[in-house]
Amino acid sequence: MIEEDEIARYFRVERRELVYLKFIVEAYEGLATLSTADRERGIVAISYPRHFAEDLDALLTELGTEIALQEVTSMENLPHA
Repeated sequence: MIEEDEIARYFRVERRELVYLKFIVEAYEGLATLSTADRERGIVAISYPRHFAEDLDALLTELGTEIALQEVTSMENLPHA
């Protein structure tokens, strides 16, 4: 469950990158948690406290140079892979 001061954002990543992304995000203890929202389509949810938004954005920007990371605004309208 998402707390009031917590933000959840969804991203599409290659399925082969799921474990790597989770490892990197959660290595920054307390920054964010990652859960798989739809494994078949490679959709993950990243939840984090609002006060870490800037730090998480910086991390995701850097990770985006290593792996394909696409933010998903609505999971409802995504086509199935």
